[in-house]
Amino acid sequence: MKKTHNPLEHDLLFPFSFVYQDTKSPQTELSDHMHDHYEIVYVYNGNGTFFIGDVFYDMQQGDVFLIPNNTIHRALPNKDDPVTSTIIFFSPTLIYKDMVDDSFSYLHLFDLTKKSKNYKISLPQKKQVKIEEQLQLILQESTSHSMGSRHACLLVVHQIILDLYRTRINDKQDFTEGKSYSSEWIKDILIYINDHLGEPLSLTVLAHKALVSPAHFSRVFKETTGIGLIVYLNTKRIIKAKELLLETNHTIANIAEMCGFESMPQFYRTFKKYNDKTPAAFRKENRMGLGW
Repeated sequence: MKKTHNPLEHDLLFPFSFVYQDTKSPQTELSDHMHDHYEIVYVYNGNGTFFIGDVFYDMQQGDVFLIPNNTIHRALPNKDDPVTSTIIFFSPTLIYKDMVDDSFSYLHLFDLTKKSKNYKISLPQKKQVKIEEQLQLILQESTSHSMGSRHACLLVVHQIILDLYRTRINDKQDFTEGKSYSSEWIKDILIYINDHLGEPLSLTVLAHKALVSPAHFSRVFKETTGIGLIVYLNTKRIIKAKELLLETNHTIANIAEMCGFESMPQFYRTFKKYNDKTPAAFRKENRMGLGW
């Protein structure tokens, strides 16, 4: 998985970015990537496939995709009918966190999304019109440079998140809706990988599990996910390691073992490649931010 440009790096004081009605071909779309910021993608038209986490979704008009931080994802537009979408990137630090009541928080929508692995919300026509108006308003504010324009953008983003949360809760959309796999064994293998990250997961082992040859496994896995097996395994293991570093008091050596790394040097080398810092530095910096 190639390291990609962070769209929020250009303004550290306001980590927010907005890409309006962008149409990308398969050649210009980003490869598999992940980042620390959150992402909301709204589809106007076109067709394609969205790979998020370990789930594949069809992309169609009126679909909204919620991408939490540290989640592998890649859009695969149809070459004959590419998707046109608007994308909102933002740091969770910009989102209002104070609990006015116990039943709702803005970031809970992304926590629920990650926990359920349901990254897609399909909006009915009436709600499509509303979110398109909201996105148009963000465009106007972000390009006007008027007093308070940044605050105005964030107010609209908060309203979009609230609307999407209500849609998800009230409509009770099926948490398996929209999944599609070109090969049924890919679905089972992705689930198996997620549940066995701490174990040796070689190409030979996984191909045997899928009842296909290693060559066939390697080719279909990359064609389907857009990413090679080794890079996928390393990425999933680093995501798990980051969660354990922040949420547990396990030693770094224990975390490396729990995530399936063969040695401490391999863990340090891979972690720094994906995060530009050591596991110890990552834990210290982010725990301070969480008030540990």
